[in-house]
Amino acid sequence: MSLFFKVFKTSPRKKKATCVFFCGAAVIFYALVINRFSAQDADASGSLSFDIAEGIAKFFYSFGDHSAADVLALAGYFEHPLRKLAHLLEYGVLGSLFAFSYLPLIKEYRAEGGKGRTLYVLCNTLVFILAGFDELHQYFVPGRYASVWDVLLDTFGSTLFCFVLYITKDRKKNR
Repeated sequence: MSLFFKVFKTSPRKKKATCVFFCGAAVIFYALVINRFSAQDADASGSLSFDIAEGIAKFFYSFGDHSAADVLALAGYFEHPLRKLAHLLEYGVLGSLFAFSYLPLIKEYRAEGGKGRTLYVLCNTLVFILAGFDELHQYFVPGRYASVWDVLLDTFGSTLFCFVLYITKDRKKNR
């Protein structure tokens, strides 16, 4: 960790400023967007995800002749997996934004003897902490509840996205 701060201090000023400002602003903005979704009460959150699930069901049933009851039944089937997929994707994007915030500095970090994987672990640890606070926030929202499984799913989404980023960007540059 101290090696990362040493690299950050010695990197060119323009690269640091760009990295910190834009990526940091993106992380803060996106975390606020996630917080806004978490602040919705159970009715608003449920109707949003059910409307999306209903749109998917209507698309699948648009190829044949089906009743409205069939559409609603299929939408009910899609709603829970859709909510969990949203957790995975939104925290995957947040983890990627964290990773992009230090990606310009990774070359100097490796030159000082650091391993890029430790920075990805740091990124996922930060996402884990934010996901925990987000679930704690949901505990106090009417009709919502906190779930440890959602925190783990959020962290898995971040880990998955950061792994893909590591394979495609960081590892390629290291060869």
